[in-house]
Amino acid sequence: MKKSADRTGGFFWHMRALVARQGLWTPFRHEVDAWLAGWKPPQRKLVLIGPSAGWCLPDSFLTRFDEIAAVDIDPAAPRLFALVHGRALRRAGVSLVWSNASFFADPAGVLDAHPQAAVLFCNVMGQRCIQVRDSAAVEAEMLHLRALLKGRSWASFHDLLSGIASEAPAPRSLDRAMSAYELLSSYGLGGEWFDHLTGQLLPADAPRRILPWRFKRDRLHLIEAGWVDG
Repeated sequence: MKKSADRTGGFFWHMRALVARQGLWTPFRHEVDAWLAGWKPPQRKLVLIGPSAGWCLPDSFLTRFDEIAAVDIDPAAPRLFALVHGRALRRAGVSLVWSNASFFADPAGVLDAHPQAAVLFCNVMGQRCIQVRDSAAVEAEMLHLRALLKGRSWASFHDLLSGIASEAPAPRSLDRAMSAYELLSSYGLGGEWFDHLTGQLLPADAPRRILPWRFKRDRLHLIEAGWVDG
């Protein structure tokens, strides 16, 4: 597996997202929208982990909730999120509260503060292998987080693999986890790919959907999306 990956966050990330969300990223945004439409947690409160500006989140999903608590370390996230989603949330009467903090500094504390809420990880888990260079520690963190979430309604879409490719294959649904080799082979993809170490976040037997994302013209991310009903 390749040893480098694109970093996200900061000014250049937001500028790229602003341009790409209505162009190159449009098919991926539609796939996220369709996937989230199928997730129907009973809770009326939602916790968003790492939503950034919500560049790829649909208003139709966010406005299903009465209250949203968002947690993101990026100080620009609240203002940009308001530009992207503020009007829709105000029209729907959704209450939105921000916490400018790292979820990973105290995941149990964040979850305990919202015991009756559903939780959505917004394409953030795949960044841990960039922030924490110890791969064993990252994989252990995924398993620990899964244990913390036991009994809750939660969902995540996250980087699974990323690499060089000029075309995006079709999305697909899986009834179990696949190894990186199995997944790449099933798509006919070769070359060097970066493993984002998120393969153990979802339970092995949980249904999931692979959402190919053309992040750049020549770079493809295979996003794994799945949910667990508490």
